[in-house]
Amino acid sequence: MKKLLLLCTLVLSLGAKSQNTDTISVMAYNLLNFPNVNSGRISYLKTIVQEVLPDVLMVCELTSSTGANSVLNQALNQNGISYYQKATYVTGPDTQNMLYYNSNKLGLKEQNVISTTLRDINEYVLYYKSDDIATTSDTTFFYTYVCHLKASQGEEVARNNEALAMKSYMAGRAGLENVLVGGDFNLYGSSEPAWTTITTSNGVTLVDPINMAANWHADFGYASVHTQSTRTASLDGGSTGGLDDRFDFIFMSPDLQNWGNQAKYISGTYWAYGQDGDHYNAAMIDLPTNLTVPANVVDALYYMSDHLPVYMEIEVQKAYNGIEELNKGIEAYYNANLDRLIFHFLKDDIHTGAIAIYDPSGKLVQTVDGLNEDQTIDVSGLERGLYILKEEKYNFSMKFIK
Repeated sequence: MKKLLLLCTLVLSLGAKSQNTDTISVMAYNLLNFPNVNSGRISYLKTIVQEVLPDVLMVCELTSSTGANSVLNQALNQNGISYYQKATYVTGPDTQNMLYYNSNKLGLKEQNVISTTLRDINEYVLYYKSDDIATTSDTTFFYTYVCHLKASQGEEVARNNEALAMKSYMAGRAGLENVLVGGDFNLYGSSEPAWTTITTSNGVTLVDPINMAANWHADFGYASVHTQSTRTASLDGGSTGGLDDRFDFIFMSPDLQNWGNQAKYISGTYWAYGQDGDHYNAAMIDLPTNLTVPANVVDALYYMSDHLPVYMEIEVQKAYNGIEELNKGIEAYYNANLDRLIFHFLKDDIHTGAIAIYDPSGKLVQTVDGLNEDQTIDVSGLERGLYILKEEKYNFSMKFIK
């Protein structure tokens, strides 16, 4: 997290409750050479994204800026919605990537290109529009990468070289946090060298949110995570053969597992969108009827692309320290220089009772008998992360991040 301001104060109000976290939904999708092959498919994309309304949409296999604009204006900003924005379209040597985002929640700080021998990999640095961004000048950043690695069996070296270029770039990137890497990786299994490169090389660790390292190609046991192909018949130039490969991923950095930088992956939300696990080597529209999404969305997933999108959700702190407003007359803040929680009482007759600090799992990690006016709590013994403080006398609680 960028420590642009080390102190954050908040007056806590008695009996008033506030929600201190927000949810950011993320989707990655291979659009199958859009719009070069049947631009009319935009109607199917509209059906899909209007059902999901992702806050971050990462796409690959765009063939023109016209297509990039079409996704924004004819699929996302529809049905009265006007808050989606996109990054700048950058022409490269092959099909292109793009990032779209909900501008009510997120802003785009910068974007950069990582060149490889086949296709560009694109970096987009997003920032969360936290409740207190105007006063603290601080927020949470998401370093987002979109890629489309070399296709086909026998191209394992090429895929690894592309992954090496990306990880080498990341290794030289200062302040990397909350990393999301999405796209079509064309991996036939975790035994490929590119898997190891993506997850462990260059001192930059990335993890698979569902922790499923395996050789999933043409294996019924992994039907629930397969993303390609949605068809068994030839359609708009896409691959056939039915769902039997896990090509599409969103990898993430380990800090998203434990509130390391004011955000956390919501366990259980990662999904090959529309995958019911019952269509191994079959098309999306084949029997048995897929009931995971509405029928019109099943059809749209079939006709839009030969890939399924991948989806996940992230919880993010709405304010810098994420303190919950529960008790009037007390100012409380975390001082990063002192590594202490600072309390200030606005009324002379306020004295706290016993205080307990818990980690997000509910484990008690620290206790304090009580505080008097302008007392502090030393939290230097706690690891970095999110904590919940509870006080017994006034029955108030607060969240803080160190």
